[in-house]
Amino acid sequence: MPLALRDAFIDLEQYERLCAAAGEGERLEYLDGEVVRMMVGGSTAHHALTRRLDGLIADRLAPGGPCAVFRETMRLEAGTARFYPDVFVACGAGVAPDAETRGVPGATVILEVLSPSTERYDRGRKWLRYQSLPDLRHFALVAQDQCRIEAFHRQAAGWHYELLVGPDAVLRLEAVGVELRLGEVYAVLPALAAGADDRPAQAAFTPAQVASIAAMRGLPVSGEIEALLAELEPDACAAAVAALVAGDGVGGWAAILPERLHARLNARPDDASERG
Repeated sequence: MPLALRDAFIDLEQYERLCAAAGEGERLEYLDGEVVRMMVGGSTAHHALTRRLDGLIADRLAPGGPCAVFRETMRLEAGTARFYPDVFVACGAGVAPDAETRGVPGATVILEVLSPSTERYDRGRKWLRYQSLPDLRHFALVAQDQCRIEAFHRQAAGWHYELLVGPDAVLRLEAVGVELRLGEVYAVLPALAAGADDRPAQAAFTPAQVASIAAMRGLPVSGEIEALLAELEPDACAAAVAALVAGDGVGGWAAILPERLHARLNARPDDASERG
């Protein structure tokens, strides 16, 4: 996990002072009054994918258009939060970074390259805060050990979850007019781009991650719920997270869990608010 610098709440002014005193290349994020030191550099694969995504998107954005792509050295402002996404695209009048803080006040597309140390943070608190960005239309989680991208696309009814696996799959970032075939994204990692990695796709979400995201969405997570979640297959976990993101927990667990578990869900002695 990323390292929290201190337990006590600090304000934005104190955060800015810490940033000013930070070492060269050190990235400090700020969320809910907490300062988080992010890993600098990362693995060779992480670095290669970040550069590749930045280059491909830059080449495909409309020349002279309203959008620009940024890498992890630029800071994204999400309300009172401050982040350093691996790659993001901002559009409109606020696209020019602040000369002093290198901050950009918004994003249309955000891509995070997953790492074992940051994956839970990227999927959880960070993603929830990203959703508060009014202009955000696409959020993608890019695996560095397999040819796999998970994408969330904002639609009228909420967020749509999409799992892309294999070199021929295409990530469509319609809000900025960019399409990325996974084979070309992973060309910097030849074994993955060529499909030489014949391992099955890893679970996008685990039952524990579903429970964690549900709790942050305000759904109660009892021992009985955790037992039901433990029975979910990877596809069902992905569907549960997509339902949580799209519906913000509206409808309770009945709207999240597959129908085959509803009888046991309704039979629990818990408060009816958990059942939906």
